[in-house]
Amino acid sequence: MGPPFFVFFVFQRKLIFVARSSQKRLSKVVRVLFEKAKEVADRIGCSEVFEAMLEHYLEASDRCEAVVTFRPKGSHCSKSIILQNCSMMRQNALRRVVSLTRGGFHMIESENVLGLALITRAHMESTCQIGYYCAVVRSFLDGNTAYKSLYEKLLKATIGASHEMFSYAPNPINVLYYVEKSEKYFPRLNEQKEKLDLRDKYDFLSEFCHPNFCSSIVGHNFDPSEGKIVYDEVDKIDKKNSVILDYLSVMTALLIVFDNEFSQLKAELAEYTHWPNLDFRNN
Repeated sequence: MGPPFFVFFVFQRKLIFVARSSQKRLSKVVRVLFEKAKEVADRIGCSEVFEAMLEHYLEASDRCEAVVTFRPKGSHCSKSIILQNCSMMRQNALRRVVSLTRGGFHMIESENVLGLALITRAHMESTCQIGYYCAVVRSFLDGNTAYKSLYEKLLKATIGASHEMFSYAPNPINVLYYVEKSEKYFPRLNEQKEKLDLRDKYDFLSEFCHPNFCSSIVGHNFDPSEGKIVYDEVDKIDKKNSVILDYLSVMTALLIVFDNEFSQLKAELAEYTHWPNLDFRNN
């Protein structure tokens, strides 16, 4: 993977984007959004966190492909259908997290704390989807997962659904399983064997979004001496709830780590030779 599509510099608290290709440009609207979001990050002392998030966002955007080619029905072999579904799962997840990160910039710019928490939780789910499939593919390559299990799990990633409207679809894998598997897989990707406490972060974000948790105190201050609850006109992002911005920044970085790993594993699958001889004429 080459350098990010855009190099960015911080100069007098403004972001200056330098295009490295004439084929793509950030729109003026998006550029203004980033600048306004950075002003909020600067105010609460999160400039470095925001800059890292932006860099990872641009890197993830650069990895999104316009087209994923797939074979016509009946032309697959046991290898090709796995590689195709790996590509589809990866691109679906990448595009989802890019969209969510961009939405996160909107939430930061508008200082919508609850919206930022919801987006961060959704981002974690998609990031951990890639982490989960890193573990699944690694297990298959190591001989610990059967082909049938690999095939079915990838199928669930591409067409799985639990709503009655899609009663014909296979049940998807629970997102909590994505989070837990990613938590267990991450230490093998860093020499320090660090843990990210992903499940704890996910549980906090989930509870924060509920009306019976700390989210209910967002946007007002209790003054016991005056016997008043004073509501803010805007649910401002400040230092006490900036942890949510930190979480989103961690997720944008983790996405790149997991995607690097998954891309390497997909390359190993392409070189793998012990595929079963199965009939896919109806698939």
